[in-house]
Amino acid sequence: MKVQRVMMTDNARKDGTFVDLQPGNPYYDCDAVRDADMFIGRRHELRMLYNAVEKRQCFSVVGSRHIGKSSLLKFLGSPEIQRLLGHELTDRIFIRTDWREYPKKTREDFFNLVCKQIILQSRPKLVLQAPSMELSGEDRFKRLLEDINAAGFRPVLLMDAFDKVTRNPHFDPDFFSFMRSLAGIYDLISYVTASMKPLYEVCHSTEVASSPFFNIFQTCVLSALTQEEARELITLPAERAGLPFTSSEVEHILTLAGRHPFYIQVACRKIFDEKLLHLTHLALAKQESGRDQASDLLVQEAIYEELEPHFDQAWEDLSEEQQQNLKLEVAQLPEGRRKLPELSESALFRKHMREIALVSVSALTIHDLKEVLDHFSDTDALEKSKLAEMHYVAVLKRNSPNTRKGVLVRDFLKAAFECMQGSGMRSDSAPEWRLYNILHYHYFKYHLPNAQTSARLGFGSTRQFYREQEHALQMLLKELLGLEQESLDNDPQ
Repeated sequence: MKVQRVMMTDNARKDGTFVDLQPGNPYYDCDAVRDADMFIGRRHELRMLYNAVEKRQCFSVVGSRHIGKSSLLKFLGSPEIQRLLGHELTDRIFIRTDWREYPKKTREDFFNLVCKQIILQSRPKLVLQAPSMELSGEDRFKRLLEDINAAGFRPVLLMDAFDKVTRNPHFDPDFFSFMRSLAGIYDLISYVTASMKPLYEVCHSTEVASSPFFNIFQTCVLSALTQEEARELITLPAERAGLPFTSSEVEHILTLAGRHPFYIQVACRKIFDEKLLHLTHLALAKQESGRDQASDLLVQEAIYEELEPHFDQAWEDLSEEQQQNLKLEVAQLPEGRRKLPELSESALFRKHMREIALVSVSALTIHDLKEVLDHFSDTDALEKSKLAEMHYVAVLKRNSPNTRKGVLVRDFLKAAFECMQGSGMRSDSAPEWRLYNILHYHYFKYHLPNAQTSARLGFGSTRQFYREQEHALQMLLKELLGLEQESLDNDPQ
């Protein structure tokens, strides 16, 4: 454990000035973790990968942006972590490469970089001679692998952001066939890749996607940290720095960030900075006082402001199916049914989702509403409507999981419609029931044609009827939006 400087609240100089002995804020990893002390958790995934490496297998690590894929690959070769988890992989040489900056590079570029990194990163265990540049990139790569194996070692090529390669048209089926042969027929190497989606889903052509290369990979999905790991990531760095979080602060961070490691890092950094600032003020003022609620709210807003663009990116990265699942999760589905807990468990992410929902709701037009009402009895059509995506319907679905969503959309429309009731008993001649009756006869009850509805309600002209019908639809839309807003406001987070 590293020795850290701790906060001194007493003046250390005779002249009365304050000596700043604040600890450094440990929560500053905005990309891959740099300090091994900050690489916390992922024990299950590491064991899975180490077992695969021991058995000369290949693995594809798949996970969303900022979930920790690069950090996992970075520390996979750590002898300390291997021993900690009961593995001795001294005959393996881990070669780490990052392909984020190579979306348009050629095959030759690929092999030039890989060969260079193999020679460089093998040095602690093995000194390799660079093969002749007269050889092709493929031949130089294979020659190096043969030299490593001849020396009693086995290379493990770690390829971060490998989807940049699979999307690149320079890498054709022949390239992937060659790479597969090195791990299969020749048994010279193992691969561990990292990507945001399964490799076969991010290929530049169906011919590449069907390559046997992808069949040699098992998949390790990187999702939320475990509850224990999330607490360790919050508490251990602060304790090492000499300024631990209180139990209430730990729970607050878990509520705001959920179990997403990057969201936890941002929340911890902001709150740790606030603790430092507060203690500095106390030391200078020689007084004791708790932080006020206003400052806590400001810190929470600062966390949200920093994470908001990442929330947007996370949403855009999802498939349409994942977005639909996430909408249900944000509507407070039971924890055991969450498919994307790394996102849906964060109160700040849920707040952002509600803001997205409000934008979506505000875009609902009278035309959209008419289209839904024209298919009021068609459950299939209602399931495909914009109303089916609303939070109100998601909550109904949570409470009635076996009920079709189209039926719930119809219930949503009925609930908003009933909010339009006038006072007293309904009658065709009551002015306060006029707008309600227009929709009642044409859409909700008897489905009468507009001409019959107009005649029944005693309208003097067709123009007047359509003007009042438009007014009625606007009121129904207002009630729908009101129910949706109420549903969002009543969300406990």
